[in-house]
Amino acid sequence: MTAPSSVFLYGTLCDLELLEIVAGESLTTTAAKLSDHAVYWVKNQSFPIIKPQSGSESDGLLISVSPEAKARLDFYEVGFGYDLRPCQVSVSGQTQRAEVYFPEQDRWTPGAPWSLADWQAEFGTLTREAARHYIRLAGHKTPQAAAVLFEQIRVRAASRLRARATPTPVAFQPAQTRRNVTTHSSSRPLVDFFEVVEEILQFQTFAGSKSARVQRISLIGGDAVTVLPYDPASDHVLVIRQFRHGAFSRGDENPWCVEPAAGRIDPHETPEQAAVRELREETGVIARDLHRIASYYPTPAAVSEHLTSYVAICDLGGKDGFVGGLAVENEDIMSHVIPFSSLMEMVQSGAANTGPLVMSALWLQNERHRLR
Repeated sequence: MTAPSSVFLYGTLCDLELLEIVAGESLTTTAAKLSDHAVYWVKNQSFPIIKPQSGSESDGLLISVSPEAKARLDFYEVGFGYDLRPCQVSVSGQTQRAEVYFPEQDRWTPGAPWSLADWQAEFGTLTREAARHYIRLAGHKTPQAAAVLFEQIRVRAASRLRARATPTPVAFQPAQTRRNVTTHSSSRPLVDFFEVVEEILQFQTFAGSKSARVQRISLIGGDAVTVLPYDPASDHVLVIRQFRHGAFSRGDENPWCVEPAAGRIDPHETPEQAAVRELREETGVIARDLHRIASYYPTPAAVSEHLTSYVAICDLGGKDGFVGGLAVENEDIMSHVIPFSSLMEMVQSGAANTGPLVMSALWLQNERHRLR
């Protein structure tokens, strides 16, 4: 039988709730110190690194972990360039041998001195929610392969947190909520940029009884925004055109769809911040003012994506023919500046074939007199 390991923790895993999520069990912790080392935020990231620094002393926690818990901790750390190395730590003035997760040399750039309290206040809730799903990949993916997916897991975690914080208003009584659904099994056959969830469940019927057990499969994404830029001075709008795999997969002969600017909400953004950022990245346009249209599920039967749509007041001069998008995401996005009347003709003809664009056009048709 393998003996437990002693590990000194100095960063996010000093959050006891996160530690239990990652380890898969409740662990006894002891306050400890590591001499001649200091802990810093990683620059522009939400986690820390530890580095040698003469005369400094790092506070942390010493834990004794089973092989199973250690394997989970390794999975959580190794993919991000951390490896265990032996060190001598101090516990109540007594020296004790332990292992510490040190970062790969020169992989991360240190920033300001680390603060666990600041991290807990700003990043703790999201990180714990993401960790619950990330750790499920242990035993199914290598740490390196899982780390590639971490940002998308955080995007989906942020989506779940927004859903809990801002539930859909009840339209009819009696209200039916998540408590009216019984989930018997849940699996995730695909975890990638999107996640596929397959569940066997029962839901309460309008007659008051439980439904039969049914299988439901959904594609899980993050929350996103759409932005239709409008120039009231010229009465023009800007629409974008780009290749869309969904339309291609359906067999559409014209899979370059006409849309408003759009994109995912990053984990620590508001929808408004995401709208301004995505508009600038995709079209080069700066929003002067944002008008929220609605927040909604475009295809709730099988897709979790939740959209917030806006019309942005902008100066569209010189933006026709602009090609934008992020090179790192292989985006190739063409901007078209057209009269508002042409947009409505596209809605009538079907050339405007994406739901957010049609909805945004109809909203603008109703509100245009006020915006001008």
